[in-house]
Amino acid sequence: MTPSQRHSGKDREILTRRDRTYQEAQKQNPERWSGKTRDWTPIEKVTLNPQKEAVRNDQNLKEEKSKKMRQIA
Repeated sequence: MTPSQRHSGKDREILTRRDRTYQEAQKQNPERWSGKTRDWTPIEKVTLNPQKEAVRNDQNLKEEKSKKMRQIA
């Protein structure tokens, strides 16, 4: 999935077609599949650098706690 496809809203249609394609392939050749097909459910939020975002969120929490402690004191 390209960023452009996600931004233009084409991602859901593409994922639906991929799901249909995999379901058909599984029906035609069940011996090739050891279990279920891939989960093609759309992912709502995508981040490029999730580690950085987690660190940023952690920093924000620390700053909020620090502000609250200063307000209490």
